[in-house]
Amino acid sequence: MIRIERKLDKMETCIMHMSEKVIQMHSSVMDVLLKPDKTKELDIIQADDRINRLEEEINDMAVESLALLSPVASDLRKVIAAIKITSELERIGDYAKHIAIYLIKHESLDEKVRGAAHQMEQNLIIMLEEAMQAYMDHDSEKAFQIPQRDALIDEQYQELKQLVKNSDDLVDLVFGISSMLRNIERAGDHVKNICEHIIYMIKGQHYDFG
Repeated sequence: MIRIERKLDKMETCIMHMSEKVIQMHSSVMDVLLKPDKTKELDIIQADDRINRLEEEINDMAVESLALLSPVASDLRKVIAAIKITSELERIGDYAKHIAIYLIKHESLDEKVRGAAHQMEQNLIIMLEEAMQAYMDHDSEKAFQIPQRDALIDEQYQELKQLVKNSDDLVDLVFGISSMLRNIERAGDHVKNICEHIIYMIKGQHYDFG
């Protein structure tokens, strides 16, 4: 029993470390949206490799827990949730990388798009920080509340799409939205998924935030 608890604690620590790295990636995205910097943009891209390695390490620990430690039902849910949350974090990191790649190729991106992306990133980071705090605290009530924040990200995305309709630079702005801002919107969806996994881990209930 003590051995499985140690393994689960170690997994939780690694997942929190992974989430911190992903948050750092998106914080750097916020920086380069305000002030383009190719060195920082390349750092974001390279950071994705570290995220992938952390995912592999956590999955290895999860497999060992399942294969060797015979977890009881509540511990089994923690292992399953760990695997799923790790996968969501990896995808959220991917979106930061995709944005950085886009910014390297489009230094002259419209300031409206940059500003909207910065605001969306800010809300995404708050949402992810709160989700991971709920994971660490095993707080299902908080996990139910966090997905409401995703509506704000979606609203910002829709507002910019409406703004584009009245813009003289329609083609450039539409391309910027579809190629970059959509990544942030999707990242928000993955944070909602993390909240679903937290609720399953704690309550054993499957919940779909849509």
